[in-house]
Amino acid sequence: MRSINNFIRIGGIVALLLGSALPASAQKSAASLYREAQAAERNLHKSKTIQKKKSAWIAVGRKYRSVVLRYPKSGYCDDALYFEGEIYREVYRRFNDANALKRALDAYLLIVKGYPRSKWVDRAHLIRGKLFLTVLSDHKSARAELDNIIPGRANSPEAREARKLIDSMRQKPRHTDAKAPPPDTVAVHNIRHWSGRDYTRIVIDMDKDVRFQQGRLENPYRIYFDLLNTRLSSELASRTFPIKDGLLEKIRVGANRPNVVRVVLDFKRLSDYIVFSLPDPYRLVVDILGTPPKAVGISANTDSQEEPSSTTRSPTPGTKQSDAPSLNTTTNEEVDLRLPPVPTREGYSTARQLGLVARRILIDPGHGGHDPGTLGNGLREKDLTLDISRRVANLLEKDGELEVTLTRDSDVFIPLEERTAIANTKEADLFLSIHINASRSSSPRGLETFYLNLATTPDAEEVAARENAVSTRRIAELQDILEKVMNNSKIQESREMAHAIQDSMAVGVLQSKQNKQNRGVKTAPLYVLLGANMPAVLVEVGFITNTFDAKDLRNTSYREKLALAIANGVRNYHSQLMRVATVAYPNINLSQSLPPGH
Repeated sequence: MRSINNFIRIGGIVALLLGSALPASAQKSAASLYREAQAAERNLHKSKTIQKKKSAWIAVGRKYRSVVLRYPKSGYCDDALYFEGEIYREVYRRFNDANALKRALDAYLLIVKGYPRSKWVDRAHLIRGKLFLTVLSDHKSARAELDNIIPGRANSPEAREARKLIDSMRQKPRHTDAKAPPPDTVAVHNIRHWSGRDYTRIVIDMDKDVRFQQGRLENPYRIYFDLLNTRLSSELASRTFPIKDGLLEKIRVGANRPNVVRVVLDFKRLSDYIVFSLPDPYRLVVDILGTPPKAVGISANTDSQEEPSSTTRSPTPGTKQSDAPSLNTTTNEEVDLRLPPVPTREGYSTARQLGLVARRILIDPGHGGHDPGTLGNGLREKDLTLDISRRVANLLEKDGELEVTLTRDSDVFIPLEERTAIANTKEADLFLSIHINASRSSSPRGLETFYLNLATTPDAEEVAARENAVSTRRIAELQDILEKVMNNSKIQESREMAHAIQDSMAVGVLQSKQNKQNRGVKTAPLYVLLGANMPAVLVEVGFITNTFDAKDLRNTSYREKLALAIANGVRNYHSQLMRVATVAYPNINLSQSLPPGH
């Protein structure tokens, strides 16, 4: 429940804002937003087709939350939060989405903490108690919620239902032939997945660390994971998840033998897969590749005379498409010739030897939703990262050289492992995550850029611990994971991209690479970069805990300057891969200038 506690530290601010009435105009605006959310929910319930789309439900939930975010003192807030919780509860029921369950619990908890006089408080306690009891098998938390209902409201429907639930918890379970799982077994709560043409990521959510065994079988292709000393939640018991994305056919889950949960992945085709775990909360991540992976996940120019593609490829953005001059014509036309890319600091990487190019970039604004990121000097990281990311995206889109996508374009929470999965499934060629730094001291300030590798300094370890939301002890345990997922060519290209962006920020923002606020390029084991099939970097654009950096970040023109510098860094790196020279053919008849026989 750490995410909920984090939410309360921020969301609980709503409670401090209560107490003074809103002006009538604001009340009308709050009422208007609330009515819009109600109308959106009504429209959703009218269409069975729309109800099949998880995004439609989430959009309604966001509408209800917008009432609270914009008008936290409004009398509509507790109603909005209650119906937001109901929406996310339904999302969990329909789509088995663990994040939706967390969002529902968050909404009900904010009613209790932020609006203690609301008519929904008892109902919120009851629903949270039932979710803890029946879904999460957490009797202690369930009892705490249910006990909060009874004082002063002994005859309410919620109190009566709470008493029944408490009585049922006290009763000894009836004897059955099936043995109850030992109390120390770990619950397997949820299975999530993201699929692309040649990539699938699967995440198995559990209570805590487990040991597991894995195997690979053929005819048909399948891999399995036996999770030792585990049990299935009631929602997952003997579940099958049909996928049929051309790579993964389905996911099956069941109790293989006592206290062992087996997860089986059935494939249409399979080349390779990587398995690693992430802590706090514990989840097992499986990355599956349908074809041999590219050395770097950037798009290859696959035009070939031997095997012409059946799909007509668009010309490289920003260049002219021109046929070579005929030998029997006189011409002075200009044509663009592709030049070899600039070598990296260690020579030509595999990517550059193969002549690969970049056409898509995924920009990732750090944190969001109930995860505010770092806080300081009246600022929240999640707000700043979204603003700067949007600015970078707008600048790059204007060039027309890169197709630009954001992992989030609003204040929503996206788990770290989902961000890289989005990049891989969308077949992005570059991945850029934007964050704001923080320190236990108010002195540090400046700009730095990270790419994936082991941390080599205490400062880098601290950044990784904070961005991964884990302890520094956990960072020391990541070496095995890194050895599994890192590709030498990808490291080279990520380093080149990091240097291009860092140098551009030093010149464009600090006016000099020698400025002491230029903290340089560093390495760290950052979860958000794990498993990326493309050059991937994380940029820290200042310290929110430093008074001077915070003052700059609060300034719109400074954020625009930062965005321009980052965009220029991406452009510089892109140009290293996409060097083109324009050559003018002389005004001669080429056929006459060749000797006979040529």
